Amino acid sequence: MPRMLLGAVGLSAVLIGCGGTNSPGNTYLGDQPELRTTYIDIATDKYVACDQSLGSIPQKQNILMVEFAAPEANSAQIKLVGEKTGDTSDFLISDLRKSSRGNFIADIVVTNRLVPASLGAARLQPQLATQPQYQYVSLTSRPRGSLHAAVTLDTPKGPETATTGSVNVYESCAFLNNAESRD
Repeated sequence: MPRMLLGAVGLSAVLIGCGGTNSPGNTYLGDQPELRTTYIDIATDKYVACDQSLGSIPQKQNILMVEFAAPEANSAQIKLVGEKTGDTSDFLISDLRKSSRGNFIADIVVTNRLVPASLGAARLQPQLATQPQYQYVSLTSRPRGSLHAAVTLDTPKGPETATTGSVNVYESCAFLNNAESRD
């Protein structure tokens, strides 16, 4: 029994040392993609999505950004997944931009107020967002769900997919001030 326990501890240490959160066999996509929004919770410094913007928010729309590393990319297939219901929306984004870190960024502008969390995700339309303005907000409601994104690229060896972490979706947020660009 002690040998099995030591073996399990040793294997855990090896797995932790390997790091990475992409699917096994991902060689084209680099580190785990990141899902960001233009809204940042002032209390936690975490990205959030807000269905209703209260106060004088300069941009009253959610802009979702998926940043990913790859040697090259002409377009990216982005799937947004509402984690409460499993609702999805797929986007083929061909207007990719580059971050200050040299990664690719795909932008999705939520033109209707609802972000996919617990309600239908089909209300989204892809649009190129130029120079999104990040904004600090205070949360004025409880979270109603969360979403994540999956990025799929066509590579020389076939399609490769990696998944982002989750972002919480709130019914409402109040604008506090603008934040520096995180791109």
